[in-house]
Amino acid sequence: MQEKAQHVAWGKRPRDGDENAKFHPLGDHMLDVAACFIALTAQGGRIRAAMHATAGRVLDEKDIARLAVFVYLHDFGKANSGFQAKRWRTGAPRGWPAHAGHGVEARLAFELDESVLAGLPLDDMSEWGDAAFDLMLASLGHHGRPLREPVGIDPHVWKPVFDTDGREVYNPVLTLTQIGDQLRRNLPGAFERGGESLPVGPSFVHLFAGLVQLADWLGSDERFFGYSEPGVGRTFDEALQRATEAVETIGLNPRQLRAAVKHAGIKFESAFGLKSPRPAQAALGNTELGPLLILESETGSGKTEAALWRFVTLFEAGKVDSLYFALPTRVAAVQLYERVRDFVARLWPSSAPVVVRALPGYESADGSDKIALPDYEVQWSDHPDDIAAPRRWAAESPKRFLAATIAVGTVDQALLAALSVRHAHLRHAMLSRSLLVVDEVHASDTYMSELLEHLLDAHLATGGHALLLSATLGSNQRVRFQGIVTEAVGKTYLPVVEEACALPYPALTDGAHVTCLGNSGLKKRIHWQTIDAIDDHAHVARIAVDAARQGARVLIVRNTVPSAIATQKAIEASIDDRAWLFDVDGTATLHHSRFSRQDRPLLDAAVEARIGKARDGAKACIVVGTQTLEQSLDLDADLLITDICPMDVLLQRIGRLHRHVRPDSERPEAFRQARVWVLVPENGSFDAYLDRPRNGLGRLRNGGGVYPDLRMIEATRRLIDEQTEREIPRDNRALVERATHPECLDAIADELGAAWKHLARQLDGGKSAERVVARLHALNYDASFEALAFPGDEERVATRLGAADRLIRFDPPMRGPFGFDVREIAIRHHMLPADLDLDVKPSDISLCDGGFEFSLGGARFTYGRFGVERQAAVKERKSA
Repeated sequence: MQEKAQHVAWGKRPRDGDENAKFHPLGDHMLDVAACFIALTAQGGRIRAAMHATAGRVLDEKDIARLAVFVYLHDFGKANSGFQAKRWRTGAPRGWPAHAGHGVEARLAFELDESVLAGLPLDDMSEWGDAAFDLMLASLGHHGRPLREPVGIDPHVWKPVFDTDGREVYNPVLTLTQIGDQLRRNLPGAFERGGESLPVGPSFVHLFAGLVQLADWLGSDERFFGYSEPGVGRTFDEALQRATEAVETIGLNPRQLRAAVKHAGIKFESAFGLKSPRPAQAALGNTELGPLLILESETGSGKTEAALWRFVTLFEAGKVDSLYFALPTRVAAVQLYERVRDFVARLWPSSAPVVVRALPGYESADGSDKIALPDYEVQWSDHPDDIAAPRRWAAESPKRFLAATIAVGTVDQALLAALSVRHAHLRHAMLSRSLLVVDEVHASDTYMSELLEHLLDAHLATGGHALLLSATLGSNQRVRFQGIVTEAVGKTYLPVVEEACALPYPALTDGAHVTCLGNSGLKKRIHWQTIDAIDDHAHVARIAVDAARQGARVLIVRNTVPSAIATQKAIEASIDDRAWLFDVDGTATLHHSRFSRQDRPLLDAAVEARIGKARDGAKACIVVGTQTLEQSLDLDADLLITDICPMDVLLQRIGRLHRHVRPDSERPEAFRQARVWVLVPENGSFDAYLDRPRNGLGRLRNGGGVYPDLRMIEATRRLIDEQTEREIPRDNRALVERATHPECLDAIADELGAAWKHLARQLDGGKSAERVVARLHALNYDASFEALAFPGDEERVATRLGAADRLIRFDPPMRGPFGFDVREIAIRHHMLPADLDLDVKPSDISLCDGGFEFSLGGARFTYGRFGVERQAAVKERKSA
């Protein structure tokens, strides 16, 4: 009778189930996860290759079986009585302990009487090498972070449970003995004599930790692993079959996709619908190049296609299984996503892999948007009946983005693999399969650059591949990247400025070698000139309107949103023909980041229609915006008016000027030569900005700023005034080096005096501090797993990658300024009230002319044709 009354240990239960709900037995769940690990490592792709690379040797099937034993035991902590008491949601029967977890409780079991774990094959496992304990800790940390020391955990959770009559109703030691027996039956090869010691290197253990997390997440998905019946038991063959199907379904086995590419004999021309590759694109088709490449080529020269072609060649050669294309901003990622989808459709006309838009809160898979449901459930807009959901597994959670075969997202999603934050190991393991492409790599700040170097180091250690893209990268940063793969002392060094200027361009950097690439055929002479009108919006408007009268398509790029709005209003006040105004469906507007996620695609489509590659005839127009106009959009303006900015950024903006070769008849006569007006302060001096930053220029008191290094700004101004005509891309290298090289920056500070030297010290100190903070936050892949500890403020560490913007949702949606429903608006952190509650929702929502208003905390906002704007506080309005 007592045996029949024994509680059967559960491993998985419905979230809303009671004590009578069906459950998945613990041993069967553990077997499912071990089977997923075997399936992941058996598919012959990059995962197995990454394990070989970090192990320093080829792993055989005995190694895999033994590692699967550690994976199997990932949840043995659930056998404790406190965890099993969670079967009762509102309180277990008398005799059961209080509810407990299963992670730290598992670690506690190692410190108790050895009889507790006597039923597990720990003695056998200890003979498999010195890494046994670290591998065990890595497996137990499968919820995304290393386990803390079991301080304050009640050891009674490992004691038997007796009912009121004194009968034993549950014994965790008996459960562990049953688990040990089941383990030996299912993985007998692991316990056979012989075999090498398991790899002991920290990089291998860290990779293993990520693979356990991946296996656990997959093995916990009820779509692949339905609950088994207690007492019947899951067989190993059944679990492995389910695991293999799951791995195939979510796209982690590249075998069929690779075979299709090889069979089709894909050529560059067919992959992109182009006549022939440009030199940079052709160069990246060489599979013998090194694992870390830096491609520098002018804007519009086809770097995106070069990166995608690099993926094709590496994928076909079996050197990568997937692609993560990392962009500096959400906007850029959204714009590139559709281009990549078109590319994938050409590459695989049938049975194409899922293409994921890896943007938290804005997820998409194959063009279908994710709809979040309660209890972490997901629905897709094109398949509400959930037919497509299993294939889109990687898109269902930001933590799984990097499991996609093809994903386009922001660089921070990759950098999370380099931070000591939850599920960093999972991201690291998934990224090991990928070609990591980082676009606009010059746009990263010091903190992100340091983390990127750390990420690349860990990624390359797995045998991974990476490609960094930039219009022009200063030698100071290029040398740091080169040092990741060039270990010999003296192979890489910071060249003096003259040597740096003499380096080839366009160029491909492979290790210590910087190779000249052939000219893309795109070159233009630009006439540029500074004008002291950065604060004179009416003057800027007159220049733009005068150009529009002559038929020009004018692009105005301001460094800040307020300045862009002021410029737009000045233009509207002085315009002759309102048809010249940039608009969306008849509503005049401008282009920047403070628009809703529903309206941004409308703005992107409208701006490309007005001044894009396939622009409509010769209609004049004026488009005003911010940095959102300088990345990813294919724009072709006749005239560029821009705030001054660092030279590499300025060249990026100039890439939107005369981008395409056109007959003279398609450009007004006065603008057949590319012309740039660069806005600077009165008298061209930045001295006033040392103490009071404005227009995105200068260092803020607490550090940071849009463009904080005024030395670079001054160097850029001097280069513009020095020579009014330049040839692009011939002059790019020299321009960037002379505006960013430490020698040039130091010379400017020395010349301009004490205040500028003080700025230099502040900037250098700030950069050093940023690098120190980045190293403190970074996950140490060289440390043993036992020594690993994550900080308690992981959320703060994660959000340090970027501003802690707030995504505001409107339910029901509000009608926006362009006639479409607005569901979400991302509000920049500096616009939010201090100490705003995380759960606050918009309130006091009311319609206004051309949009709506709402309150958030103690602040009032307007959303209209100028985007989201914070209204002045009552006191501020009165004082004004």
